[in-house]
Amino acid sequence: MEFVTKKTTELTTDELCQLSTLFYEVFERQLLAEDFKDFYVHNFMGYSYHTLILNEGKIVGANSLVPIKYVFDDIVYKFVNSGGTMISKTCRGIENFYDMIKESYRNAEAEGFIACTGFPNDNSYPLFKGTKLMRDIGKMNTYILPYRIGCVKKKLAILNPLSKFLCSLYVTFNGWIASNNLVSFKIHKDHHTFDMFRYQMNGGDYNKIKVGNGYAYYRIAMHEGVRTAFIVDVTEKSARNFQKTVKGILKTESQHMDLILYVGNLPFKNNGLIKLPRKYEPKNFNFTGQILCKDAIDKKIFFDYNNWDVNLSNYDLI
Repeated sequence: MEFVTKKTTELTTDELCQLSTLFYEVFERQLLAEDFKDFYVHNFMGYSYHTLILNEGKIVGANSLVPIKYVFDDIVYKFVNSGGTMISKTCRGIENFYDMIKESYRNAEAEGFIACTGFPNDNSYPLFKGTKLMRDIGKMNTYILPYRIGCVKKKLAILNPLSKFLCSLYVTFNGWIASNNLVSFKIHKDHHTFDMFRYQMNGGDYNKIKVGNGYAYYRIAMHEGVRTAFIVDVTEKSARNFQKTVKGILKTESQHMDLILYVGNLPFKNNGLIKLPRKYEPKNFNFTGQILCKDAIDKKIFFDYNNWDVNLSNYDLI
């Protein structure tokens, strides 16, 4: 096996097609070659890094690292976000997985990135943990508003008018008591370099509304058969700003969605959403990380989930 790392802009047409084929084999979902490339160029550097496993010249494994700037204690640092980890069924094994990720880290550190974050699915999560290639930072929480309860349980569809009324009442009540106090996090995205690229992904099909002195981004998509309004991010975080976001979505999108969903870390109540108990969450959102430059940042701050402003904008579910 050979391990090489290439920038997105260095991948040939044939390599992009091989990655598209491998993606379908591993995830059983289609991702066209041009869409693969498009996904990985929308960041402040204009490309990502792809560590490839080659077997007789054919791509049988890949791990991608996307550059992202984070503000850590008021200082801007270059991080990478790990994703798209895939290995062909014929070449799977702990050694290939370990060597591929270690090569990714080696290249990232050489390129001046100080840390790596990731959101491994439940298949790769035990591998990252077991090999100590990633450490837990935390599990993101899921918040919902079941506007039409029939979307959750079809047999409850008869109660949709009642659930619509109760949800509207709930959001209005939250508006009366929600705090305007903004919450700051020790670690957060550098919005100056992030937002202009992030919301060009997936064809730029995102909605943007003014909330306070910042913005809320959301996208409506089918998720497991449910018309879902995903709140991707609210740039200035307060209970009141989230309540305004939910109210705005209800006002403009009530005919186009059945459920509002947010995944992330909200350290406040009365935000217009309902926090799901862990056992009812649709999936595990594992948030992990690894410090590449050991002396650059405080690991106690880095591995404390409460210090992070993290949500679906960091990890694109949709």
